Amino acid sequence: MGDGTDHWITYWNGRFHPDDEVRISPSDRGFVLGDAVYEITRTYRHVPFHLDWHLDRLFAGLRSIDIDPLLTRSQIEALTLDVLDRNRARLGPDGDVLLTHRITRGPNPPLFGGPPAGPPTVIITCRPIHFPLFARFYAEGVALAVPSVRLPAQGGIDPRVKMQSRLAMALASVQVAHQDGHVLPLMVDIEGHVTETSNTNVFAVIGDDLVTPPDGAALEGITLRVVISLARRAGLNVLRRPLRLSELDGASEAFVTGTGSGILPVRSLAGRPLSSLPGPVAGTLTKAFSDHVGVDIVEQARAHDAHSGAHVT
Repeated sequence: MGDGTDHWITYWNGRFHPDDEVRISPSDRGFVLGDAVYEITRTYRHVPFHLDWHLDRLFAGLRSIDIDPLLTRSQIEALTLDVLDRNRARLGPDGDVLLTHRITRGPNPPLFGGPPAGPPTVIITCRPIHFPLFARFYAEGVALAVPSVRLPAQGGIDPRVKMQSRLAMALASVQVAHQDGHVLPLMVDIEGHVTETSNTNVFAVIGDDLVTPPDGAALEGITLRVVISLARRAGLNVLRRPLRLSELDGASEAFVTGTGSGILPVRSLAGRPLSSLPGPVAGTLTKAFSDHVGVDIVEQARAHDAHSGAHVT
């Protein structure tokens, strides 16, 4: 499964096109203003994982910013599966993909005056997962570093909405990118509470508890929901509560969860190395998650890394 855009098929405003034929208007509000929502669903064994939950979140985001995609949820679900089917020829037996929805309010009126000109722009893409990168992270872990960018504690855009505008996350990523190894920005609000990283939810083992920020403080991750359920089934005491940055000094281990990677161990928190990688809790939950999705996520990434012959540095 190659990484080039040739021959990958995308749905764009009523038709299916090769990726390189998709054109976005320079006046599109998603491009000009970030006035859009998006959603990313991954497959396991070629089957979308909780597409229903992802579409629930997509449509909740559309309602929250008053965008009408002019397509029903059932229509978008059918189009998503059609995009996947049209790209199956590019999937190897052990390959999986990311299905991405991007829905904007459409073209801008002249000089931003009056109501949006519309109609909305609807794009559904299918792209390969970069397994060699994940193989490295499973083995070496990721570091979480605290940028100077702070998020509002309340009153801003609901963090549970997967907004196209990611400027705060982008700036935070730029700030920590100079550090050695792969580093994710650990986002903190103005009151000193941990929220999330630029693209994953955060868990920390503190004493006998597995702690993650509460609903409403960060994006309500799909993988997060599954991992919480698996952790409780394993007898772990999971707490969803405000988590102050200072509390991470007492964390014995940490990990992050996200759509593409599943679970990634954390090797350091704000410059403090963690002793085991993965920690016992992360190791247990990675095994449970792999059993749940029917794929050994670590071995899948390693196999693709070995097959590619390209090691990410």
